[in-house]
Formats: sequence, structure tokens, C-alpha cells
Amino acid sequence: MDEKKVREAIEALKIINLKRVHPFYDWEEMREIRDIAIEALEKQLLKKPDIMDYILGDINFKCPTCKSEYICEKGYEHFYCPNCGQKIKWSE
Repeated sequence: MDEKKVREAIEALKIINLKRVHPFYDWEEMREIRDIAIEALEKQLLKKPDIMDYILGDINFKCPTCKSEYICEKGYEHFYCPNCGQKIKWSE
């Protein structure tokens, strides 16, 4: 998914008028649905992991979103956090 499109979708969702009447959901449910959609889209934006240590060719890192800790072999880095699904950016 294109980063620019993701950012535009997030901004569009933030300004949606939640007070409109929806045939199946009240405004509080619509707010929750919108917030879930925004959270999912934000996880598609690349974030750098918090590198904690390099141990014998392995990388010890934390997810920047959920703070779960992982160890992976250099060259076999995770593209996404296994716990929360955050997209990981390894390169500059």
C-alpha cells in the first residue's frame, strides 16, 4: 500500500462526521469502527524498531508500537511485528 494513500486515508477518516445517522450503528459504535480503521492503517506506515543489542549476528529489538521484544538473525529481519502487525523499517 502506498504510504501517501495511507496517510490521506487516515486524515479522511479523522474528519468524518460521526453524528450522521447510520442504519445499523449509533455514533459511538461508528467512532470505535473509525478508530480501529485508523489504527490498522497507521500500522501500515513503516516504523523503525528499537534496536536493543546485536548478539553474535542476531538482532535483539523491540516493536516501536507494542514494545514486544524479539531476536532475529541478521538478514532475516521481520517485515511486520508478529504481535501487533506493525510494519517494520530496517533500512535508512
